Amino acid sequence: GAALRGMLAADVEWSSPLGEAKTTKEAMKLVEDAAKFLGDARFDAYAFASDGGALRWVASGDWPVAWRPRVLVGGRTALRFDANGKVAAVADDWDTEPFDIVKKQAAPRVWDVYDLWATPPAERPCDVELDTFKAGKAPARLVRTHPRLVLRATLDDVSNSRKQRLASALPDFAFSKKTAPTAAATTTPLQTSVEALPRDGDSPLVRRIRWTLPVPSTAGLDPARPTLPALSADLTDGSLELGVAANPTLAYELEPARHYVSAPFSGDAQDPEADRLRKDLIEAAEARGLAVKRGPAGGPPPAVLRKWRAKLGFGDDSRLIYAMYTTYFDGIANADDLCVEVEAPVAAAP
Repeated sequence: GAALRGMLAADVEWSSPLGEAKTTKEAMKLVEDAAKFLGDARFDAYAFASDGGALRWVASGDWPVAWRPRVLVGGRTALRFDANGKVAAVADDWDTEPFDIVKKQAAPRVWDVYDLWATPPAERPCDVELDTFKAGKAPARLVRTHPRLVLRATLDDVSNSRKQRLASALPDFAFSKKTAPTAAATTTPLQTSVEALPRDGDSPLVRRIRWTLPVPSTAGLDPARPTLPALSADLTDGSLELGVAANPTLAYELEPARHYVSAPFSGDAQDPEADRLRKDLIEAAEARGLAVKRGPAGGPPPAVLRKWRAKLGFGDDSRLIYAMYTTYFDGIANADDLCVEVEAPVAAAP
């Protein structure tokens, strides 16, 4: 409020999808009206131009309908300063059209209606679609995601076998041991990747499984935020007790904006079909001049399965309480997708 007002020149020009303003008073009214329209509104800036003339941001808030869906939109703001260092012009560019926010995030979803809103509608961020093409016979997209605060769990699968299916379910230690009567918010997608770790000589094959769970946007983007709950150091799971997994980790992290080549997929991350689609995605990406990124541990590019039909329930303190997944509506709505990560195309770089 007062801090923003003090940064603006008296005759500031502000343009955005919300409207136009040509004075400080009009500009502040634009901001205040948006904050009143969305419940529990939040704005997080995360990337700044070296000259201070532009920034990237993510905004979120509760849409004012009965089921209170939380919507997220990313964008870029260009700034121009006057001789006194005041902001003389502001130009907002949203990554998502207002109509798409309503259609993809605020509108009720099949699962929510089917379950009579037994759980809160999940926050569902909108990818920015940059290109469409084919990966083998599958329709594929090049998309950019927005930064998110996430809860990241990892395990090393030392079984050297797909039969264990360790990636199919979240490990026990991802969930809070502190019980809660109900979730304050739910998020999606649940993201799973399986990376073959680099090997030395004849050492056994080890695959690292990563689960990435978006934390509710009300928590912001700072993984060191003091209000986040301390995570337990007691990382236990049945796979560890059976000796088929090792090296568990759990941490809050900032998931940066990423670029993915993705295609619809309704299977499991450890299905043979996932590996075949992964290869098709890599070939399609390289055919379009995109550089495919290796895994975080230096292994071959892993497939990343994003489960959009999952709901991750968090308490009001951002602890994970439950995870749900539905297959009721296979082929009808909210399809999952399989991705490989690529470097940012030069034209798409922020």
